[in-house]
Amino acid sequence: MINQLNREEILRYLGYKDSGITPRIEKLLDRCESETLKIIQPKYIYKRFPVTHELSGIRVGETGFVLRGKDIREHLKNCNEIFLLGVTAGIELDRKIRRYMVTEPDIGVVLDSCGIQAVEQIADMAEQEIEACVSSEGYHLTWRFSPGYGDLPLDTQKELVQVLDMHRKIGVSLTDSCLMVPSKSVTAILGISDTKRDKRENKCDFCNNRQKCIFRKRGTRC
Repeated sequence: MINQLNREEILRYLGYKDSGITPRIEKLLDRCESETLKIIQPKYIYKRFPVTHELSGIRVGETGFVLRGKDIREHLKNCNEIFLLGVTAGIELDRKIRRYMVTEPDIGVVLDSCGIQAVEQIADMAEQEIEACVSSEGYHLTWRFSPGYGDLPLDTQKELVQVLDMHRKIGVSLTDSCLMVPSKSVTAILGISDTKRDKRENKCDFCNNRQKCIFRKRGTRC
């Protein structure tokens, strides 16, 4: 259960710095955080698979699912097993954001940022659960790696959503352009390794959106 959102992260998504927080913004944040916590429907699903490192990519168990790209190869180079993870904050939040974008856009924008942070915190909860499992076996987890990051194709989402049966299990589906519905949903791949994960690399260096990223323009990161 999530009892509060990370206010600092929400402000970063919105592009605010500490000096720019007015009483009006504080009031908006209070309202939107409260609404978000009331209507989110946190759900997640994860499954563990053995992987085989092949010339064509990393084969996931007997699913027929192959992870392709040099970045995911590097990420999972010490891993013989992985977890696939799917997370959502639920459809009601999407509906509320759309409604506010029409009637009160300023609230809609802040609520959208609250939703982004909410789904990240749900993913963190799921990861902590997975980490407790592998730690009890003497293993470690890699960082989360999602489709569209580095050279892992975004359409990897299709197979990941299918393998996890996300539509039936947690109500998440994909559009033709591989965007998730509800929009405040994420998928990720976590490797299981004998070694502790390295310090977090600068993920901006691997991001396909690097050149046009609004966060980089602000001098921060996503």
